[in-house]
Amino acid sequence: MRFLAILLLLIIIAMSIYGVYHYYQSYKPALDKYSELVSENKTLAEYISRLRSDQMKKDSVLSILANTKNEVDTQIIFDNITGTRITLESENLFESGGYVLNKKGKGLLKKTAEVLLKMSDAEIVIEGHTDNQKIGPSIKSLIPSNWELSALRAINVMKYLRDSLGIVEKRMYVAAYGETRPIADNSTEDGRKKNRRIEIFLKSSSFNKIVEDTIE
Repeated sequence: MRFLAILLLLIIIAMSIYGVYHYYQSYKPALDKYSELVSENKTLAEYISRLRSDQMKKDSVLSILANTKNEVDTQIIFDNITGTRITLESENLFESGGYVLNKKGKGLLKKTAEVLLKMSDAEIVIEGHTDNQKIGPSIKSLIPSNWELSALRAINVMKYLRDSLGIVEKRMYVAAYGETRPIADNSTEDGRKKNRRIEIFLKSSSFNKIVEDTIE
């Protein structure tokens, strides 16, 4: 009788060990995979939610600038989830060869500021661009090259957005590219007109978060 009791105990222990082994071999990987899928679905849901939020903001951008686009040649480009790029031709902002904002330019920036204030979580990069025409001799002592011209124009846009329109300075960055990033053919007047521009790029906070999550 004692022998049978010991044998039964050994059988129970063996079955328990086999059960644990079978769990880790069969069920544990499946549970881990399930947990991984749940986590991925949660991340995907958050990602889709951020995209929807960005799309709503972009729809708002289009609504605000609809009338502006009819008044001046304003180009709006959406760079997928990276952000929103607004391109303003320099002739709508400055006098020829100048860097001081004119009345028309100030009015255009007031309308643009409505967008910037609505997208309050976006970083703002203000880029200055020129065509490849050399600086005229009458102003060369003041503005030696297109680098300086693009920088001065971008800085004055930033200052006006900050001082007159209430855009917080720490949200803004300035970049000057001179003639190095044309978007059209500089051999034609129409192409040069398109290349003389200010681009305001609103970096999407959702995109930044996605990048941070990916790195982590």
